[in-house]
Amino acid sequence: MTPSPIIELDGLAVSLGGRAVLRDLRASLAGRCIGLLGPNGAGKTTLLHTLLGFFRPAAGTARVFGKDIRSEAAAIRAQMGYMPETDSFIAGMSGVRFVRLMAELSGLPPAAALERAHEALFYVGLGEARYRPVDSYSLGMKQLARACSSSTSPPMASIRPPAAACSS
Repeated sequence: MTPSPIIELDGLAVSLGGRAVLRDLRASLAGRCIGLLGPNGAGKTTLLHTLLGFFRPAAGTARVFGKDIRSEAAAIRAQMGYMPETDSFIAGMSGVRFVRLMAELSGLPPAAALERAHEALFYVGLGEARYRPVDSYSLGMKQLARACSSSTSPPMASIRPPAAACSS
């Protein structure tokens, strides 16, 4: 049985500042893990921003989990988690407060967000450190806290860059 596509691109084109950035993209992407590889300036970030509804297509369309990017961008964003490549912590904020805040921003009610924050931090081994300021965490602990910040368990996550923590 062929898995349902996660991302479908149907003649997608994007122009920024009057310059064509993406041209006539056509693909059906399925699987548990999809990677976008290419040199700087190839359009990877532009594609992700377009799929999330931040850039309007100049032509064509795309679907994420069957939802159209033109008419259902908010519903797509509600299903997405995002892990940036740089720290995005509020100075002095504890791990549990940070994860709770991110869960609330994702739409969880405060009580559910707090419960999910505690569960996620214990799950990744940060239960004992959850009340410490995140800026006092080691690099590995910060990466785990960032992963927990997507505590709404989205079916799709964007992690930038995927190999940042890999050692050679």
